Amino acid sequence: MSETLLTVRGLVKHFPVSTGLFSSRQVVRAVDGVDLDVKPGEILGLVGESGSGKTTTGRSILRLIEADAGRIDFDGIEVNRLSRGQLRRFRRRMQVIFQDPSSSLNPRMTVRSLVGEPLLVHGIAHGAELKRKVGRLLEEVGLEPSAGELYPREFSGGQRQRIGIARALALRPEFIVCDEPVSSLDVSVQAQIINLLVELQRRYRMAYLFIAHDLGLVGHLCDRIAVMYLGRIVEEGSAERLRMHAVHPYTKALFSSSLPADPSKARCRTAPIPGEIPSPVDLPSGCRFHPRCPEAVPRCRTEDPQLKTVGEGHRAACHLLETGEDALRNHPVC
Repeated sequence: MSETLLTVRGLVKHFPVSTGLFSSRQVVRAVDGVDLDVKPGEILGLVGESGSGKTTTGRSILRLIEADAGRIDFDGIEVNRLSRGQLRRFRRRMQVIFQDPSSSLNPRMTVRSLVGEPLLVHGIAHGAELKRKVGRLLEEVGLEPSAGELYPREFSGGQRQRIGIARALALRPEFIVCDEPVSSLDVSVQAQIINLLVELQRRYRMAYLFIAHDLGLVGHLCDRIAVMYLGRIVEEGSAERLRMHAVHPYTKALFSSSLPADPSKARCRTAPIPGEIPSPVDLPSGCRFHPRCPEAVPRCRTEDPQLKTVGEGHRAACHLLETGEDALRNHPVC
């Protein structure tokens, strides 16, 4: 296996929309030139507000939806060029855990059928062997083997998400896209599911692309973080470096809006990000964050910043980095 498991370059996905009978067709720029790298056994967090393009990025990588442009390489294999048959076989190596287990699990299928379907499709197990493997998978996620006889509606939200995790784990993949796997769950259950995902990742050395909107959670769970805003990556780096030295105003605001683990640091919280994320149909000129940025300068309104190296493994797209703003370079995040 190569040093980098997943490499994404220039990923683009636009969705055409029509605003009326006589209007011209427009596009939603959901993903607009994204680069990502994931190493074997690494957890990369992809974080941003709703509407940033995180889910579309994850689904495009898995080819659940087809990207308009860009290249996706997985362990040296160009995923974009795989035929339908090749892609089906390749899916053993890449899986997904969806946000809402209630809508991602077929209510007409028993849990045994749901979890065992990937094993059947890929010819891995049948009959008694299939039943045994499904029982073991259910035990791995904290459920009794007898749960295989029941239907998803007979379980709580947290238990249904455990079923979804067991299904994703069935083929022992090397890479899993975790698409906000706890955002639809009660707060009391979220920690249990996070702990389960971490335990499984460490046990099987899988790589995760962990999609979330809570930068505080991602900062403590992930090895590296990529911050996304309106279809672009605006900052990326190790979780530790971004916690201590985030430089993009958007990243700093996301960290500040997260509840601190240490209540004594609550005084460090700043004002929330003003306004709402603009429409991806009608993007702002220049830096896409400038209409909401408290540190914007005139240049931000006309020039689109590019990702530049800030430190080892740390990049950000902000014009203020080029104007000698030392405060941006060394501003610790509380």
